[in-house]
Amino acid sequence: MGSNYTINYIKIYLWQSISMVLNFLSMFVVVPFLSSNPQLYGVYTICISTSIFLAYADLGFINAGQKYAAEYFSQNNRSEEIKVIGFSGFILFLFLLLFIVGFALLSLKPDLLISGLDDVTSYKTASSLLLVLALSTPLTLLQRMLQMICGIRLADYIVQRTNTLASIIKICAVFWFFRVEHYDIVGYFLFTQIITFLSLLTTMYIVKKQFNYDFIAVFKSFKFNRNVFIKTKNLAFTSLFMTVSWILYYELDSVAIGKIFGAKDVAIYAIGLTLLSFSRSIFGILFSPFNARFNYFIGKNDEEGLRTFYLQVTSLFAPLVILPILAVCMMTGPLVISWVGSAYEESIHIAQYLVLCNLLAFISYPTGILLMATEQIKKMYLVNTLLPFVFWIGIGVSIHYLGLVSFAVFKLVAFLIAGVTYYYFMLKYLKISFSTSLKAIFKPMLIPVSFILVSSLSLLPYLQTMEKSKTNLLTVAAMIGGLIALAFILQYATSKTIRNRAKQIIKQVRT
Repeated sequence: MGSNYTINYIKIYLWQSISMVLNFLSMFVVVPFLSSNPQLYGVYTICISTSIFLAYADLGFINAGQKYAAEYFSQNNRSEEIKVIGFSGFILFLFLLLFIVGFALLSLKPDLLISGLDDVTSYKTASSLLLVLALSTPLTLLQRMLQMICGIRLADYIVQRTNTLASIIKICAVFWFFRVEHYDIVGYFLFTQIITFLSLLTTMYIVKKQFNYDFIAVFKSFKFNRNVFIKTKNLAFTSLFMTVSWILYYELDSVAIGKIFGAKDVAIYAIGLTLLSFSRSIFGILFSPFNARFNYFIGKNDEEGLRTFYLQVTSLFAPLVILPILAVCMMTGPLVISWVGSAYEESIHIAQYLVLCNLLAFISYPTGILLMATEQIKKMYLVNTLLPFVFWIGIGVSIHYLGLVSFAVFKLVAFLIAGVTYYYFMLKYLKISFSTSLKAIFKPMLIPVSFILVSSLSLLPYLQTMEKSKTNLLTVAAMIGGLIALAFILQYATSKTIRNRAKQIIKQVRT
């Protein structure tokens, strides 16, 4: 994958792994505290899911801007890079203002967003959470700009280090805000936003020192730039369409469930959604460094290098995606019960469907990056039209029969259809046959996949009597981790390609 970048990848993965462990710890430490009151936890989940829309407030100009900024960086053209970052940040800021006003208005009448706020406590909690969300919305601007600056340099680990420290503080704080007979979910949310702000200031200081980055020049470029707009608009509007599609498909579950079924069902669904979000964050970690690399190849007009690199990414990351997903899916029952208790037993099948959604992520992530880098706009429109269409049509047809489960089933169906479409694009771009891809990607995984399936089925009968407890949760987590580790060992032992690549990485690290 290029020895010049291997160390940066390792730094990114190291700090992201630490972050992942902390997120994992957060799920199994923080969520049980929050979910101890299902009604308020449902309210919290709906409010937080609403905040996810902030990630899409830039109308696609952040994604487009990062592509072109990376190309300018590969050409060592910092002045143009700064112009693109400043313009992208300005567009984001304009639309964040709308979100600030929207969240503030919803805080005055939260029942417009959430049904079933029958008691005073739930109503006040929702109102306060939305107000805090309005006040902390500007943090998104600084966060996205710092991610752009570090991301195009393959220096995401800088952001990750400060985020890691912030995560540790947030996890420790849960023991203060959720003591015996003390449930302060609003205070906890406010505290986490303050810690996020301090971590962003720290990151900004490090970036300035390490890269001699001129933030004054960035803020001078914080304005509308006609030339940058013309350059980025086509890709940005495509990204905007993708954003709208993704919101319709991915981000409206909790809101729709809250309006149709109420806050308690949101809590049931949220357990599976938490696992899906966690897996998405992991795969975002795995594939995010390649955004910049793909754009480097474009900036240098190296089509053959891009093709070779793309093939390496898809083939090497297939077992890293498939094996953990299968292990978690097979062990979801004891995982959910030991994590949040039998009150969430309905969450098990929902969680299994949602976990399986990312089964083809090793194809969809790099192919999505490829389409963006090469500006294959029609293909991006096709995939992102399929997702919400399949999802909501499926729910509309099946909700009277499947109820809450229909949301999980058709999220999986839509993901798989999109994944198969990406798979087709991959075969065409690499100019290989379907049978060749099966032999290269899936055949080497037969032994480790069989191991996970057989081992999980053997273990499950012994875990049926488990109840909610930290000991049981750690036991299940250790079993899942053990299955994944042994499967990786089998993959290494049976795949010559994996062994050779591992040896190359070790050699590069030593030198």
